[in-house]
Amino acid sequence: MLMRINQFPILSPSWQSVLDLESVFGAIPSQAYASRASRLPLMNLAEGENESVLTVELPGVNKEDVKISLEGGLLTVTGERKAQGIPEGARWLRSESINGKFVRTLELPHPVDPKTITAELKNGILSVVLPKAEEARPREITIR
Repeated sequence: MLMRINQFPILSPSWQSVLDLESVFGAIPSQAYASRASRLPLMNLAEGENESVLTVELPGVNKEDVKISLEGGLLTVTGERKAQGIPEGARWLRSESINGKFVRTLELPHPVDPKTITAELKNGILSVVLPKAEEARPREITIR
């Protein structure tokens, strides 16, 4: 007689219940399981003929809470998303907001004249205009 022995008990839970962490652990603050990458602001970089424009999504962040620096061809945006307050005596039923400090560093694709960089934070979007240095701009070469 051949007997089959399973190392693991055979259970057939629904995958929905397995994947639903809240049903297993209760309400979990989003900070506990949000990946580091999901806490970072999203960045976009577009290049034109004479400049590049970096946009960074920073909803709810004040300009006083953001710093921009340029060093050795690396542009760094640091800042902090502050936690939202709730009225006294209230409690969170669900909180998916991400808060805390962030740092994003980007290697610039071309040399930049640091004196001509401009930045503006409007409607939660930080726009940084990075004019190309003279030596990085396209030139027409005259043939003799």
